[in-house]
Amino acid sequence: MGARKQKQLTFEIPQHGGRREGAGRKKVNKHELPHLARPIIEKLTPVHVNIKLVRGLPNLRTPKFLKEFARAAERARRFGFNVQHFAIESNHLHLIAEVKSNDQLERGMTSLKTSIAWMIRKLVGHAGKVFLSRYHLHEIKTPTEMKNALKYVLFNHAKHTEQLPFADPYSSIYFFRELAGLHEVQLTVPQWIVHIRMAVTRPTSWLQKLGWRRGR
Repeated sequence: MGARKQKQLTFEIPQHGGRREGAGRKKVNKHELPHLARPIIEKLTPVHVNIKLVRGLPNLRTPKFLKEFARAAERARRFGFNVQHFAIESNHLHLIAEVKSNDQLERGMTSLKTSIAWMIRKLVGHAGKVFLSRYHLHEIKTPTEMKNALKYVLFNHAKHTEQLPFADPYSSIYFFRELAGLHEVQLTVPQWIVHIRMAVTRPTSWLQKLGWRRGR
């Protein structure tokens, strides 16, 4: 007799009942930044950094915070994160800095944010979360981007208050020697400004030293 034909077996594959609630990447809060990949930094590069703090903290625009920020920026310099300009707003900060690598960027920003968090907790007794989200980073690549970044940071408070550009004491405007190339502003340098000079260093990148003058 020939071989008996065997009956083909079939298997039921279990099916899940649709997409599980809460599965997948979590949605980003509208006030928080998505976790986008950082640009690869392999040479001296100017960057624009925006650090946002949670709501409910006291106004950062105080002489005490400014002095502590200057010390924090000086400490971050040990990791290769060199701040040239800054603007302190009520609940966020803008920085223009130079770094040579992603390691210098991350280590310097970790140092800076740690110092800021520590000083806020010390000054106001805040024990919770300090920063709203990851810091925002923009790698500056062209003379026009550099010129726009300088204007944006140095005159940031005027933009927020809808005023004409003016010398904001909570910014690095007093340390920018070529301010006339951006805007005509009368400067009366306050005596206490020398105490926060340690917050900034002179730029060494071509874009910050010369290139911004070619920006449109």
